Amino acid sequence: MEARRSTLKRLIICGCAALFMLAGNAVPQVMAQAEVRIKDISRLSGNREYQVIGYGLVTGLDGTGDKSQMSIEMIRGMLQNMGMELNSQQILTKNSAAVIVTGMLPSYGRPGEPFDITISSLGDAKSLQGGVLLPTLLKGGDGQVYAVAQGQISIGGFESAQGGAAARTGQKNHLTVGFVPKGAIMERGVDDRFARSGKFSVLLQEKDSILTRKVKEAIDRRYGTGWASITNPGQIEIRVPSSMQEDPVSFAANIENLTLSIDEPNRVVINERTGTVIVGNNVRISRVVISHNGIKIAVDDQAQANAQGARNSQPQASMVAVQGETTVDDMVSALNAVGATPKDLIAIFQAINAAGALHGELKLM
Repeated sequence: MEARRSTLKRLIICGCAALFMLAGNAVPQVMAQAEVRIKDISRLSGNREYQVIGYGLVTGLDGTGDKSQMSIEMIRGMLQNMGMELNSQQILTKNSAAVIVTGMLPSYGRPGEPFDITISSLGDAKSLQGGVLLPTLLKGGDGQVYAVAQGQISIGGFESAQGGAAARTGQKNHLTVGFVPKGAIMERGVDDRFARSGKFSVLLQEKDSILTRKVKEAIDRRYGTGWASITNPGQIEIRVPSSMQEDPVSFAANIENLTLSIDEPNRVVINERTGTVIVGNNVRISRVVISHNGIKIAVDDQAQANAQGARNSQPQASMVAVQGETTVDDMVSALNAVGATPKDLIAIFQAINAAGALHGELKLM
């Protein structure tokens, strides 16, 4: 019985060791490439929103409106349209405010479809809290009216019930900017039709020529050559087959669902405000020697010998030695071992990039 347990234990250990070896061999390939859908890295042409804008009037404020001549004229014009004649001296605007209304028409929107709007004060109003936006026409860049907006404004902030300085310290967010969820209704569409000419384009998020070619090859493998053509880096034009002319959306959905393997970007992202450093797995560093705040970094074939000499000649300095060309991941591990701070890492990466030894894109946020 004891012998059987010993044999089983050896089998488990050997099996686990084999799994770790397989996992270790597979990690570089898994980290080097990622399997994604075309939809995850692109969008279809025509699948966009359109900006609309208008100016209007917010009423029902609790004495926090503006006192501008613009508000007075807007109120007077509105009342004239309703058959009431008043002069400017008869109009008080402390409960009203002139505002700009903006929004985005949804992709392929149709009449009757609602969408969100944002309201911002034009004058010197103190707050739009509790106000109601009166019906406002929203126009596109061509001057045509596409929607009408109206509704109760949501601020997302508040003021303290106390007055004076206490009110100011109790203020949260911006009280002169608000929004109305689904506060606008489309009155007319933009007359966009998908694949109107029998073609549509796949627009990649990254204008990368290699990635563009890979996407085209994935489409060619599925549907054969001749349907997809590269027009620009990041743009692939696709011709809809005659059998799918009546349903181009389904054909586009099939294209978006195709998968391909893409290389992970060689990129180092640094946020100096927060001290965040994000490093891609494949970013490499050439041979270089850097000294920073008592830390000496040497990436060289003779790094170990240099490290020993540095320890003998400069006992108070920390020597980070990495043999040969290395990855940024190895560099970060070595720097963390000697207690380097995020600020040190940021300065070191910037210096390595300036020296031309960083093989990847350095992006500062």
